Amino acid sequence: MKISLKAAIIALAIVAVGASTANAAFNTNLTVGSTGADVSALQSWLISKGFSIPSISSGAATPGYFGSQTKAAVVAYQASVGLPSTGFVGPLTRGILNGTSAASTPVAVGCPAGFTCTPVGGTVPATTATPGVITTPGLEGTLSASQSNAGVASTIYENDKMVSVLGVKLEAKSSDINVQRVKLSLGTDSKIYNKIFSKVYVMEGSTVLGSSDLNSSTVVKDGSNYYITITGMNFVVPRNGSRTISIGVDVFPTIDSTDIDTETYPIALASDGVRGQDGAGIDQYAGSTSITRTPNISSDLSDSATLTVSLNNSSPKKSDVMATGGSSENELDRLTLLNFDVKAEKDNVKITDIKIGVVKSGSGAATAQTAYLYDGSTELDNASITSGVATFNDFDYVVPKDTTKTLTVKVDIRNANAVDARFYAIASTTVASDLVAENSKGDSLTESGSATGQTIGVRNVGAEVSLVSKSIVTAGAPQTSGSNNIATSSLTANFVVRVKAVGGPLTFGTAGSSTPMFDSTTSTFRVYRNSTNAGISSAATSTDFSTPSGLTESNNSWTLPEGQTVDVPVTFKILGRSATAPLTDGIYSVSLEGIQTNARYGTSFMAGEADWRTTGVAFP
Repeated sequence: MKISLKAAIIALAIVAVGASTANAAFNTNLTVGSTGADVSALQSWLISKGFSIPSISSGAATPGYFGSQTKAAVVAYQASVGLPSTGFVGPLTRGILNGTSAASTPVAVGCPAGFTCTPVGGTVPATTATPGVITTPGLEGTLSASQSNAGVASTIYENDKMVSVLGVKLEAKSSDINVQRVKLSLGTDSKIYNKIFSKVYVMEGSTVLGSSDLNSSTVVKDGSNYYITITGMNFVVPRNGSRTISIGVDVFPTIDSTDIDTETYPIALASDGVRGQDGAGIDQYAGSTSITRTPNISSDLSDSATLTVSLNNSSPKKSDVMATGGSSENELDRLTLLNFDVKAEKDNVKITDIKIGVVKSGSGAATAQTAYLYDGSTELDNASITSGVATFNDFDYVVPKDTTKTLTVKVDIRNANAVDARFYAIASTTVASDLVAENSKGDSLTESGSATGQTIGVRNVGAEVSLVSKSIVTAGAPQTSGSNNIATSSLTANFVVRVKAVGGPLTFGTAGSSTPMFDSTTSTFRVYRNSTNAGISSAATSTDFSTPSGLTESNNSWTLPEGQTVDVPVTFKILGRSATAPLTDGIYSVSLEGIQTNARYGTSFMAGEADWRTTGVAFP
């Protein structure tokens, strides 16, 4: 068989280097990109042991450069002798090559999952820990501990279970560390384990890594301090990574108040309180008594339970409604008057009894006869309204701990006529008997707050009115001292009002009527300067609106048929040069205060309501 001169020279070089490898000392770390005699010696040694480097064996490449094929051969060799299969020739691999370390039982160990092994001098990323499994055999490491208070309770209560009171962040360097025990200092007072805490846990999140009962058999006194050691753990902190554990406790169900009020009960990590083993089987320690917390201890959480009542934002705004939703034209079933919130804190709270006030004003004949309580669409209870109060006895409605529930008050309206009657509802804790509640143990608790709904007007015929849009703009040259004759400044508020005739047809006056639907007086519009009534007279203002399209004007009025709805645009304007208008500089807004159909059916429920007021604009 013929071979080329180059291949023959390379083959002789490999044999020569191989002959000297038995006595060679590998003193430097080798990785991809390394060159020189050590690399040549390594390649010859690997080939002699049957680990293929094809380009060298075939003569296609010259020995002495550490490339991808050399790395593959190193990985295969490391796996055969139980080393981490990184392809990096470091202290462990060199120790075996030099005969100063013994190979372990061959196992298939690859480069740790989750990262690419880096060259010497680079940063070695953290390994992914597997419970109880060291992925860095033979490597020595260090372990450190620091305090972490994230998710740790500042106050704990009687009968709490597995509540975290101390957080510890563990970090491993150079090797995985298999943590096997945690030792805690419980201070100098024996009450901590025989009257306050009954059990201690080492946890990671909600996972219990280890635990121990606290009693005279498990707690050890050393000097003046008491200690508890939790053993039997087997969790790995990955090399160059971290894991955060927490110390949790079970609290005695009943603690004497004097033990809470006069004593404190710190829990600390003992000095070198965490022990683990690195990849070389050497014990590593971490911890300091400076890693400590003294939780506040309170009586049973249920004893601190509260219930708060407040108005919900979805509660109905002021409005007028027509009683045409019952069995006759003067009735309205289940009119919503109030949405209110009940919030329970620190324990489940049961509302056993509640009184809802239903207040009527106005001379209309309408009455509210029956009240209902709803949770969403579910009716909870109903009660007759007597002397303006609906009493719900044996209500027994539970609000879960740290939860807010929204309840709705509805009423049945009867006997409405064309004269306005107005209703609103109240849920209050001001009087003790108005709302009675108890905690999960059946004991009374602290109640506070109230919710008062806005007034809803009720008739059996009239206009149901809503606001579609509102806006405000300024224009023209501003008014200045002595310039009234040339000032052209103006402020214009535009509204679109939706009107529905309910219970019968409604007649509205035009701008030329003696009783127009809208006029420039404060009974229809009000001007605010810096959120205060500006007192601008009608001489400085004007109003413009027209008969809605599709309706006929006759004798300065137009009629909206029963059941029909129209949108009416209306403009309110202030002239800046009017001598009678005190138009000092300020932020101006305009509010729609009322609408009149005729003297019988006019409405002004929106008077003073922010929802019917424009935004502010600088003027003049």
